[in-house]
Amino acid sequence: MSPIDLPACINAKLTRYFEQLDGEQASGVHKMVVNEVEPVVIKFVLDLVNNNQSKASRILGINRGTLTKKIQLYKL
Repeated sequence: MSPIDLPACINAKLTRYFEQLDGEQASGVHKMVVNEVEPVVIKFVLDLVNNNQSKASRILGINRGTLTKKIQLYKL
């Protein structure tokens, strides 16, 4: 997989999202994207390290307390 695949995928999804608005005003796009992507990334890394939160927090670049809160928030 090339590093450009993820940005291209996100751009395609955002393009489709804005097309589907059909003239409606967009708002909260950043929060929407973060709330869709963040739990997927966290779950992927947790699975990768067999739910070892210390390892996952290091890989994700967030502290363990923040990771624990996000696990609870997203019900992972």
